[in-house]
Amino acid sequence: MIKLIIFDLDGTLAQSKAALDDEMSSLLISLLRVSKVAVISGGDWTQFQKQVLSHLPENQTLENLSILATCGTKFY
Repeated sequence: MIKLIIFDLDGTLAQSKAALDDEMSSLLISLLRVSKVAVISGGDWTQFQKQVLSHLPENQTLENLSILATCGTKFY
């Protein structure tokens, strides 16, 4: 059984430096309901807030989401 799915942000979940679109946001939320997900990017925390977190529903529990910022050197 797969326990963790890891995605690169830019060029995979979203265009480079662009926010998640509505479809990808919905798909990510669905995946977080059944699996742990990590997203890695060269950007720092503020970039993740702008590109990812601000496009997820506020009432959504994100306990299965890990953020690996600055090329994985920072773990949130």
